[in-house]
Amino acid sequence: RCCMVEPWSAVPEWIAKAEGDWEALDILLTRNSPGLRDVVVFHAQQCVEKLLKARLIQLGQTVDKIHDLAALSRQLDAVDGQWSWDGEELADLSSGAVLARYPGFETSAEEQADLVQIASRVRHALMILLGSDKPEA
Repeated sequence: RCCMVEPWSAVPEWIAKAEGDWEALDILLTRNSPGLRDVVVFHAQQCVEKLLKARLIQLGQTVDKIHDLAALSRQLDAVDGQWSWDGEELADLSSGAVLARYPGFETSAEEQADLVQIASRVRHALMILLGSDKPEA
């Protein structure tokens, strides 16, 4: 697995990509379709992953090409005194997004609501740290 060494100037692009995922999630939620729940959770995970990576890059860290939110959070926790998050919540969001992409796993309405809520709280906290403290609803 390789890693990305990105300049600090890449941070706004990472934030913009993350917000694109959040916008997609928002649009999908308005459809309220059971068939879209998996995709909603995937975009929730993607948004959080990109914001964690944006914060790591902002702090001059090398970012591994991984999708494990708990691992990214631990990496951030080691270098950012303002960051701390429940690893279990992040693991749930990661596994929900990955498992849901394969047959045999269905995301329930309750799971979708729980995971989107977790992602929303993590997103808000990261946007404040990133200096974009006015995330849209």
